[in-house]
Amino acid sequence: MTTQGKLEQLIKQKRAFLKASVKDYSAGGNDMLDDIETLLEEAKTEITHNLELASCLKEDSEEAWRKESVLLFTNWLEKWFGKT
Repeated sequence: MTTQGKLEQLIKQKRAFLKASVKDYSAGGNDMLDDIETLLEEAKTEITHNLELASCLKEDSEEAWRKESVLLFTNWLEKWFGKT
């Protein structure tokens, strides 16, 4: 089963927008770039924060830190890019 991630949903929404408003292509294109930049910054901030949280476990247990890091990254990847 395939699920869509946040970035895939955004692209689908923007394609629908462009199909509906070809004459506003320039403004729509700039809005799309702004939206994508915003979401990429959000994704970057989220993964950085998650990995910082996981790093707290490293002092206690290398194995726990690795497991938590992999879990956090897997969840982040699925959220942003979908699940195939």
